[in-house]
Amino acid sequence: MRATAKQLWHEMESLNVPSELICIDDHSEERFAITNRELERWGQYIVLEENIGRARIRNLFLKYAKYDYLLFLDCDSIVEEGLLARYADAIQHEPIKGVFCGGRVYDSRSDDREHHLRYIYGVKRESHNATERSRHPYRSFMTNNFIVHREVLEAIPFDERISRYGHEDTLFGYRLQQRGTPIRHLDNPVVNGDVESNEEFMEKTAEGVKNLAEIYRWMEGERAFVEQVSLLRFYERIRHARLNGMVLGLFKVMRPAVEKRLLSGRGENMPLFAFYKLGVLLECLHGKSRS
Repeated sequence: MRATAKQLWHEMESLNVPSELICIDDHSEERFAITNRELERWGQYIVLEENIGRARIRNLFLKYAKYDYLLFLDCDSIVEEGLLARYADAIQHEPIKGVFCGGRVYDSRSDDREHHLRYIYGVKRESHNATERSRHPYRSFMTNNFIVHREVLEAIPFDERISRYGHEDTLFGYRLQQRGTPIRHLDNPVVNGDVESNEEFMEKTAEGVKNLAEIYRWMEGERAFVEQVSLLRFYERIRHARLNGMVLGLFKVMRPAVEKRLLSGRGENMPLFAFYKLGVLLECLHGKSRS
């Protein structure tokens, strides 16, 4: 994060655009907090006394930001030169009260057996260019690298009931679509600089699916929201066919073998990974989920 903050600061100085750098430390462990204090050299650095969750912390930036457009970057992002200039150019040509999404890519050097599942999922499911993402602009929204007009974030804040990892971007994208908020996809990606191990990614995936199950309950199966999420669309087909019990039973039997295969780091395994997510969702909605 320090390298990213320093790079952003130097680019900010070179642009003829009023800007500021704000970093909020969401109650990091002390070993990270000590390092993060160096961020004060390049902008505002705010330390929270408790972890307030992924949704609430994004809303909190409105309290400190003084300009109209807010750029959000994940702390593990590797920024290529010109990122801010490309965003500034897009806003200048189309100053919408909406959202701009830059995208995400993965460095092939991060691909090895221990990290292969996260890497291949990122390449196959997340690393799409602007043209591809624009086919389903709201469904393609991701929070790792985007700009939002402050009036949009004030009107559609991130849902603060979501405190754990996962799918706060799914719900936010849906809310944008509901309000007809314009969203523009650009070829202005950052590199995911912290590819999780297979085990870490599976744990985070399970946590995200649990979040999705909670959101599904809040939405009471709202059809338009279901259509935004491929996992929910497939779940609905299984439920309407009254196959959920059979598929859940199959998942419980196969789960150890499925997890072993995914953790091995061999092959692409995207269909198997989709089955894993479906099984976790079925556990959340129809069975006893693992804590």
